Amino acid sequence: MMTKKVPIAIKEWQSRRKSVRRVHPDRRRVTTRLRQDRRRGVGRRKEDKAEAALLENKLSGALEKAEKFGPQDPRLAAALNELAVFYHGQGQHAEAELLHKRALAIREKALGPTHPDVAQSINNLAALYYTQRRYAGVESLLKRALAIQENVRGQDQPDVVEALENYAYLLRTKGRRREAAVMEARAKAIQEKLKRQNLS
Repeated sequence: MMTKKVPIAIKEWQSRRKSVRRVHPDRRRVTTRLRQDRRRGVGRRKEDKAEAALLENKLSGALEKAEKFGPQDPRLAAALNELAVFYHGQGQHAEAELLHKRALAIREKALGPTHPDVAQSINNLAALYYTQRRYAGVESLLKRALAIQENVRGQDQPDVVEALENYAYLLRTKGRRREAAVMEARAKAIQEKLKRQNLS
């Protein structure tokens, strides 16, 4: 039986989304990691441009539909977030920043400043700033995202692992290896604990 070949750009995007941990199965959650494969973004190669354009049209269409839910609806924020992550991957940083900030503002107002979705938007904005080497802004954002995840989720959760790994990666970039090692050790300990729980 032959399998349908998935275009490279779509495959990369699907792979990126599959790596996101789904806390709410009925809600699309796209989170950006600081540590990414920088060799190629979606649509960077000539053969990917058509697929990237198709994906952008789909995400833009989803955003247009979400606008109908109202200016403060969390579903609108989710659509903004997805398109912002796409633009980030394309190197369209100005567009991505505007969408991330809008999504964050909606989530803070609709869900409260300590909601996990707020932490997601903060993380994604931090990842964008990291790409732009705006490191001072990145650290304050990652601290806030980590604090929200720890307070809401608890210490031993996958979202906390992700927040710790992002923070550790930033610290290593800034040459603060000892602090990074502490974060990495915490993340690894949580991962091991979660593995044992899944096996029991």
